[in-house]
Amino acid sequence: MTTCTAPSHTITCSSRCTTDHTDDMDGTRHPVDVHHELYGAVAFAEYTDGYEDHACWRLLCARLAVSPDSTISPAYRIPYVAVEVAADTYTRPMDPDQLAGFIETVAGQLEELRAMHPRLTAARAEWTARTGKTANADSA
Repeated sequence: MTTCTAPSHTITCSSRCTTDHTDDMDGTRHPVDVHHELYGAVAFAEYTDGYEDHACWRLLCARLAVSPDSTISPAYRIPYVAVEVAADTYTRPMDPDQLAGFIETVAGQLEELRAMHPRLTAARAEWTARTGKTANADSA
C-alpha cells in the first residue's frame, strides 16, 4: 500500500492501484475526484459510425477501480470493474458476479462471430462463382 498526504486529505492506495496521484497531491483536488485504478490490456478494433472513415478504437478494455469518496454512487466506493465496450462507452460499475455475467454474454457473442465466419466464407465463394469476380472488397 502507498499513502500520500495532501494539504486537504490523505490518499491510501491498494497494491493494485497504478494511478499516479501526483496531481491529486497539489491541494486543489477534492477527495471526491481521487480514483484508484488498474487498467487491463488494451485492444483495438476498426469501426465507424457510418459507412466510411473507419478508425481504430479501444474495444473491451477493463478497468479495476475504486473512488472511496465518490458522491456519484455507493457502487463506486468499493472496488469494481467497468469495461469500455467501445470507444467512450462503458458498462456500469460491476461486482464480481456482474462481471462474470458480462463475460458470459461476451463469450456468447464470440461464439456467434465464430459461427458467422464459415457463413461469410461460403457466401464469398458463392458470390465469386456467380459473378466470376474475386471476392475482395477493393475489387467489388
